[in-house]
Amino acid sequence: MEERKQKMKYIKNTFFVISCILLCCGFKLGWTLSHNSYFSNNKLLKANADELDTTVVSPHLEIPMNTDKNIVWCSTFQLAWNKACELIGENIHFYQDPPMVEILNKRTVNESNIDEMSYVALAGHIRDDILDKIRKELNIKFKGTDSPQLIPSGKGMRPQDIVTYSYLFKNLEFPQKFEQLNKPINFEQTKVSGFGVGEKAKRGHIQMFSQVSILDYKDPDDFIIELKTNSPIDQVILAKVVPADSFNECIENVLKRMSNGTSVNMQYGDVLKIPKNNFDILRKYSELSYKKLRVKNPKIAKDLFVLSAEQSIRFQLDEEGVKLKSESQVSFGCSKTMEPIPQHIMIFDKPYLVLLKNRDSDVPYFAMWIDNPELLISW
Repeated sequence: MEERKQKMKYIKNTFFVISCILLCCGFKLGWTLSHNSYFSNNKLLKANADELDTTVVSPHLEIPMNTDKNIVWCSTFQLAWNKACELIGENIHFYQDPPMVEILNKRTVNESNIDEMSYVALAGHIRDDILDKIRKELNIKFKGTDSPQLIPSGKGMRPQDIVTYSYLFKNLEFPQKFEQLNKPINFEQTKVSGFGVGEKAKRGHIQMFSQVSILDYKDPDDFIIELKTNSPIDQVILAKVVPADSFNECIENVLKRMSNGTSVNMQYGDVLKIPKNNFDILRKYSELSYKKLRVKNPKIAKDLFVLSAEQSIRFQLDEEGVKLKSESQVSFGCSKTMEPIPQHIMIFDKPYLVLLKNRDSDVPYFAMWIDNPELLISW
């Protein structure tokens, strides 16, 4: 018995030593967490965009705001689109352009709007090893911490086919964690979790005050604030304002007020309560699927269709900070590699009518209404 105890003790000590060695080696080698590990799965909303009833994921900012729906936008799809335009040497067009094409071709958002160390955006042909180039560029930029999920496999694609791709990651931590509110926020008659600075004074509030700049304040229903993070080049802006006709107009109004306003710091007596977010949404741009590319450039294949167009947005906002990870990719290939998309679904799985008539007659010579399966042949 004593020998068994000694053996177990030896195993535990050995395991502890090995763990310490591995941990130390990890620090020396610069081991870091993958981007996915920065996010919490606590109360995570994970969904496809088309499953959401009251939320729209938009590829651009020129979207109306009169729909009573949430709007989510991230620049990754625009970055991927821009790279595709650069590769083919002209704006992207199809033989039937969906409305989003004209707006995306404006390229009002580009790489100059994002710091270089936070994103990767590439486009190229399969023959030029674009898929390997994407993976290598991600590894160079993020030192192996990236966690891509939308890079196409390349299976079945031809040398002349095209892939355009972008990846963005931001981890904007608050130097001092905000207070996790112990009472819910009543958002539009729904109780939601929140963080901020509550009414009751607590230790750490002074440090929290310095992280909140009140950029423009008119009343409790009309104000703009900035939450300061560990990144000097990024701004986290929250604005409780009246919506405009379009999303980009609303943003422009807020930015104008910010430039004209006078910033003051939060102080004792002020209260800040912000709802938390934690979602992972995948948007498949079915509006572009199977659209045939129309190009003038003779170096681009003439039989390219959109094989897939998708964007993922992982976003978390809580007392610790803001975390964002987004990917987008558009693949162009030959229509022969695709399964045809059904244009008309016609399944008689509900009551239906049957008529038999002469073409020149206004009256049928046979009519039947099927309301139940009694007259149908069983399986």
